[in-house]
Amino acid sequence: MAIEPYADNFIPVVPIDYMLHDDGHSFCPADPTCPCHEDPLLIAEVAQDVSNGLCTPEEATRIVKGVQI
Repeated sequence: MAIEPYADNFIPVVPIDYMLHDDGHSFCPADPTCPCHEDPLLIAEVAQDVSNGLCTPEEATRIVKGVQI
């Protein structure tokens, strides 16, 4: 008994719940055009973390871009 071949016209489902902003992640990783990446108050918080020695300027840049969470 042979297994029927699967169709090649399926659409993968990608969960979107990781794109939401929350208290722990102010900058979304999914949408680089999201206004959160330009928000002066959010950027000021990250700048304060750099001043406090909690992260490097390079890490801060990645946080604001949403690529380091």
